[in-house]
Amino acid sequence: RRIRDMHRAPSEWMESWQYYSKKYRASDLLNEGLTPGEISVAIQRAMDACNARGLEIDEHFVPVYTRFNGGIYKDFRLSKLGLLLTFLNAQPQNPNVAAFQIEVVRYYLSRRQ
Repeated sequence: RRIRDMHRAPSEWMESWQYYSKKYRASDLLNEGLTPGEISVAIQRAMDACNARGLEIDEHFVPVYTRFNGGIYKDFRLSKLGLLLTFLNAQPQNPNVAAFQIEVVRYYLSRRQ
């Protein structure tokens, strides 16, 4: 199987790598108390941040579909950066998000002193 994979077109191989190299799913953030709508907004903000810094979106966010409770839902496979940016850009009314935002700022400030 690996030899056959090596003979695939480079673009096909890259698409496969981009998909499988993303270890996280946006739907994982449901476990942090976020709603699907809040996750969607946070993903868009995280993607906007990547765009503003010139980062390639598809290196961090790959749209996929996930089965859940008998339905199929739009989801994203995320790099670690994509996951953390998404969580950082979620609603601070969520105590888990607020705690993470404060932790990030405190860490940043401690490194600047």
